[in-house]
Amino acid sequence: MPRKPKGPVLNQLVLERLMHYFHLVGEQIPDNANGWVSSAHIAQLLAMDDTLVRKDLASIGVRGRPRVGFSIAELKGRIREVLGFNEIYKAIIVGAGRLGGAIVSYSGFAKYGLYVVALFDADTSRAGEVMGGVLVQPIDNLESVINRHDIHMAIITVPAEAAQAMADRLVDAGIRAIWNFAPTSLVVPQGVFVRHEHISVGLAELAYYLKRNNLTTTDWPSESWRPGQPLESTAEEG
Repeated sequence: MPRKPKGPVLNQLVLERLMHYFHLVGEQIPDNANGWVSSAHIAQLLAMDDTLVRKDLASIGVRGRPRVGFSIAELKGRIREVLGFNEIYKAIIVGAGRLGGAIVSYSGFAKYGLYVVALFDADTSRAGEVMGGVLVQPIDNLESVINRHDIHMAIITVPAEAAQAMADRLVDAGIRAIWNFAPTSLVVPQGVFVRHEHISVGLAELAYYLKRNNLTTTDWPSESWRPGQPLESTAEEG
């Protein structure tokens, strides 16, 4: 029997803004004497409309007091509850290369309830290595680990050409949420959610900003750096 969804239905844009609010009140706005923050202050720091801030927070049941604002403790607690940070999520990583190793070594996931419990790689010579405190296992162990530990989330860091086949295998094994770091889009059946992390999308935003502000380089003087060449050291010796 399908599990009944919990909490309000939120679209991706609202989810992303809630994360910005969460980080802002948790890390950038110090708890003041009375523990309150206004929607105008949040909006100012995030360069957005305070009406949208109030609408987003109302959608998760957080309402402020006139001329006072929002309780910081309530705001952080409610976002944690709605986004599921109070739950425990077990995940596996497929791909024990540099990216997979960096992700499994990141300790910050724990505060969001995410714990990587297994790491897999197609290269059998990698089996037995330990990365970030997690044992690298042969890919043949994939299904048994997923089933035995009731895992529903997978992180893919394999090459693009192997990503779709791996996604199919993960879905067949019971995975229902995939965080995809492979440089390709995945096709999955209904009922499976994929978050694509395309580095090129972030690069496009940065490149567009530089182009719009005339901060790009269009010529390469012979005595200067050219694409594909390492930068020369400018440190003085002595």
